[in-house]
Amino acid sequence: MSRLITNTELTEQLEQLLPSCTKLTIISAFMTQPATRWLGHLTSENNPKVRLIGRFTPIDFARGASDLSALRDCINNGYQVKALVNLHAKIYQIDNDTIFNGSANLTGKGLALVNNGNLESCSKVIACEQSKAFIEKIVESATDLTLSMLDKMQSFLEQFEDADKADLPPVWPEEILPNTSELFVSDFPLGKPGITLNEYQLNPSLPFAQIENAKSDLITASMLFKQTKAYRWLKKQITENQSDRDLGFGQISSLLHDALADDPAPYRQEIKDLQANLYSYLKLYASDEVEVYMPGRRSEVLKLIKREVKWN
Repeated sequence: MSRLITNTELTEQLEQLLPSCTKLTIISAFMTQPATRWLGHLTSENNPKVRLIGRFTPIDFARGASDLSALRDCINNGYQVKALVNLHAKIYQIDNDTIFNGSANLTGKGLALVNNGNLESCSKVIACEQSKAFIEKIVESATDLTLSMLDKMQSFLEQFEDADKADLPPVWPEEILPNTSELFVSDFPLGKPGITLNEYQLNPSLPFAQIENAKSDLITASMLFKQTKAYRWLKKQITENQSDRDLGFGQISSLLHDALADDPAPYRQEIKDLQANLYSYLKLYASDEVEVYMPGRRSEVLKLIKREVKWN
C-alpha cells in the first residue's frame, strides 16, 4: 500500500535504487547543482540512461530556482536535458517499475540535501501503463537543450542583470528555445473556465490546471493562457489563413483533428468540446488579441485584432 513519505525518506530510497538502475527519468520544475552532483555521484558506476525534464524559464534562473551550471554538468555527463515551459510536476521514474510523485524538486532544498531543506511530501505511484504513458507524454512534449542553447540563455540573462526581474519575459525568445510542434489533448482545457476538475487536481502540471490555479490574478492567468500550446496553435492558424474569409468553428475543428498527435486520435465530438472550451478561455483571457464573432446566425468565427500604430 502506498503512503506519504517525506523528502528525506525519498532521498534515502533513491540512494538505494539509483546505483543499480538502468533507466532514470526525473521530471522536476527546478534543478540545482547540489542535487545534480548528488545524482551524478550515485550513477557514476552503473551509468544509466538519464532523462531530465525541467521548466527552465528565464525567471527560474534569475531567481536561482534552477542553475545553468547544473544543466551544463548534466549534459556533459551524457544526460538528456529537456525544457517544458508550463511544467510544475515532480516525478521520479526508476526503470519501469518504480515511480515517485510529490512536491520535491531536484534541488538541494527539495531533496533535503542541504541544512535548510524544505519539508516536502511524496508517494510511490503504481507503475501502470497509464502512469508511464503520462510521463512519456511530458517527455515528448519537452524541447531538448544543448550546451549551445545554454550559452545563449546565459547571454540573454546577462542583459537583465541590472534590471528588475519583473522585466524578464516569461518565455525564451524563439531563436533560443524553439516551441515544440506536437499538440496533445492534454494541452487543451478539459472544461470551461472556473470549473473544478479531478484531472486538474491529479495533474496540476497541466497548463489549464495552472491557469485555474491563477484565476484570481487576471494578469497572471492571461499570461499563462497566452503561453499555452493550444492558444499559440490557434493564433498561428488565424495568422496563416490564406482564404478571403475568417476561420469558422468547423474549419478550426478540421485543422485541430489533423494536428492532434494523440494515439488513438480523439473522437470528433471530443475535439469540438475541447475547441469550445478553448474559445471560452480565449474570450476571457485573450480578447485583446483575438476576436470571436458570429456573422448573422452562423457559427463562431475568429480574427486577429489589428493594433493601431501611433506615430510621434
